[in-house]
Amino acid sequence: MKKIVTVTVFTASFAALAACSNDPQINAAVGGLTGAAVGTQIGSGSGRTAAILGGGAVGAATGAAMTQPSHSRY
Repeated sequence: MKKIVTVTVFTASFAALAACSNDPQINAAVGGLTGAAVGTQIGSGSGRTAAILGGGAVGAATGAAMTQPSHSRY
């Protein structure tokens, strides 16, 4: 249960931090760090390293894809 709460908090933090920037590089860095932190919480034993690397990769890819919508007015 503790891991679920921790993962939820990290995911919400990632979404909040990524929403502050429209720069894909910053979003990728924040996503990678958050994904690695989530991977640390999920992985155990010999699979922990794989969980950290996988979480970082998925987080970086997701972060790079997140940008703020443009609010153009017609």
